[in-house]
Amino acid sequence: MSKAFISAVLQDSLACTGVAAAKAAGDLVGAIAAELKQEGEFTLPSFGTFTVHKTKARKAL
Repeated sequence: MSKAFISAVLQDSLACTGVAAAKAAGDLVGAIAAELKQEGEFTLPSFGTFTVHKTKARKAL
């Protein structure tokens, strides 16, 4: 799922301009990212739960 897809769905659902839908999609993705940074977890009902996990650094070959 991409911001473009979310934007298209919002535009069709709300019957708004593409610019307004793109801004709303960007704001939505930004809010989700901010919540993940702050809380480490985000739940979207009927879709799923996203969590942040720390992993060990990888060495390049």
